[in-house]
Amino acid sequence: MQKLLAILFFSLIVFSSLSCDNVKRVLTPKPEPTIKIGFIVAGQRVTYPNGAEMAVTEINQQGGLFGMPVELIGHINTEAVLDDSVQLAEELIVEDGIVALIGPNRSSHAAVVGPVAQKHRIPMVTTTATNPAVTQAGDFVFMASFTDSFQGAVMAQFAKMELGITTAAIITRKGDLYTEGISEFFATNFDMLGGTVAIHEFYDADTTDFTDHLNRISDMQPDALFAAGFVQDIASITQQARAIPMQNSEGEPTIFLGADSWDSILLFDDENAEIEGSFFSGHFSPDTDQPNARAFVDTYESIYESTPTGGVAVSYDAVKLLFEAIERAGSLDPEAIRDQLAATENYIGATNIASYNENRHPTKSAVIFTIKDGEKQFYKQIDP
Repeated sequence: MQKLLAILFFSLIVFSSLSCDNVKRVLTPKPEPTIKIGFIVAGQRVTYPNGAEMAVTEINQQGGLFGMPVELIGHINTEAVLDDSVQLAEELIVEDGIVALIGPNRSSHAAVVGPVAQKHRIPMVTTTATNPAVTQAGDFVFMASFTDSFQGAVMAQFAKMELGITTAAIITRKGDLYTEGISEFFATNFDMLGGTVAIHEFYDADTTDFTDHLNRISDMQPDALFAAGFVQDIASITQQARAIPMQNSEGEPTIFLGADSWDSILLFDDENAEIEGSFFSGHFSPDTDQPNARAFVDTYESIYESTPTGGVAVSYDAVKLLFEAIERAGSLDPEAIRDQLAATENYIGATNIASYNENRHPTKSAVIFTIKDGEKQFYKQIDP
């Protein structure tokens, strides 16, 4: 009898143990594998992740990649500290196990993050980083935006050939790869077209009073002022220039020109900015009629109740470019993804890319905007 009781007791313990294991497996299922994509933004471009997230949502609604959902791991480096972007990239690659990196958006940040991606042999697609040097780290680094060599030529030709500008001045935020680069490309191309750069002023990053710089520029009476800076700079520069007031030799207001850093709601909403009648280049116009781009705009506006800027569109495209390359590669092998990114042809998204050259720079169009009645308006598209 005692032996029978002992057997029953032992059986009860074993059954209870198995039951607990079964319950444990139900309550704590094995995590579903995900494909992780890193995303880095530097500065105040806080809407850029929206475009990337839209692309991720679309691919997940279609079943993900290879039957696995995609996860976007994003970070906004609001203080735009270079070392922080480098550290974020290392953490995303080493600790989070991302298969690819999207961004950063600033050229100066992309130039120092690129070597990190190259070292780990992780495909990287920048967003609005436009300086050609951002891909010099190696063959794993690609651009989703046009280059400043193209953008600078576009604005120089537009100024000289369409606006009839013969003398220009330039004011540049010094110490930044993007601002110094775009100024140089504009100046070189404007000179080649027969224009004259009368004066080129440089200012420090923490400058708020531009009066001395602008007075020296005003003395030269330029037809146009090309301002290469970030949003907070442009608002102050234009306000203080109009207060002088800055005029050309015929007494007409000097025309303000800029590049893609101007494309920000922060600038258009700044009541101090005096940007009426200005012209600047950008990546994308929300007024497009192209079907894929129109669908992107409509979806974005329905979700976020705002109009996407060029940076949002390029962030969306950078992720979509990556997904298409992964699907063509048929695997998550970094080298296979890299090869398929390089082989991209006729990508059509919010913006379009015809192909990549040997430096992993895309062939794509630019848009020129003007400011009318305080709002950004499409002026024309310039094809390569």
